[in-house]
Amino acid sequence: MSTIFATPCRSPPAPGPALLAFLRARGAIGRSAPRLIVVDIFDAGGPQGLMCRFEIAGETDAPSFVAQLTQLALDRRHPLAQRLAERRRRAPRTGAA
Repeated sequence: MSTIFATPCRSPPAPGPALLAFLRARGAIGRSAPRLIVVDIFDAGGPQGLMCRFEIAGETDAPSFVAQLTQLALDRRHPLAQRLAERRRRAPRTGAA
């Protein structure tokens, strides 16, 4: 899965607590929670699972970052959240029977 998701949305993805702490520690953001723009999503396989490359909205010449998709807080109405929910529904069940 390697699709561009840089579409405008009323509720852009927000960093989860661990990602927010990481971005602050690197000096990439200030005290306020940034708006993120997801640029690419790919399956890293194994325990990493789905990863996303994102940029911080409003930053010019800022680097992009890569994180597990689970590190983003998505509003359930966000198109990306809807695609992920559909993917989870289609995924084979694993675990003990």
